[in-house]
Amino acid sequence: MMNSRYKKARIAALIFCTLGLPLVQGCSSASQDPRVVSAVADKPFYAWFNQLISQIKDDPGYKRLPIDTEAQSNDFLVLLHDTYRHTISKQEFAQRVNSQYPGHQYETDFIVSRLP
Repeated sequence: MMNSRYKKARIAALIFCTLGLPLVQGCSSASQDPRVVSAVADKPFYAWFNQLISQIKDDPGYKRLPIDTEAQSNDFLVLLHDTYRHTISKQEFAQRVNSQYPGHQYETDFIVSRLP
């Protein structure tokens, strides 16, 4: 019962990330950050991002990062995009995520291992 509830919540959060982000991006002036617009418009990145979301869904050991606000979501997307495009290193990405979201080393390693 609890596992089912957790799984549904996790799927809802993932759907928000994959489907909600473009909708939120268009609805809020805060999301008009050109870095967010650029990340969402970057087709190779966004295809990779959607594949990452699918891999996360398939991994029962992955625990959701506590990204709960639009600002956090936008910041994380920009950080991920910068890492994908090698603007920052994978090591810097890992350090920033681990400091922002302590206790999520597995999740950070999971994402880093799938970055190009």
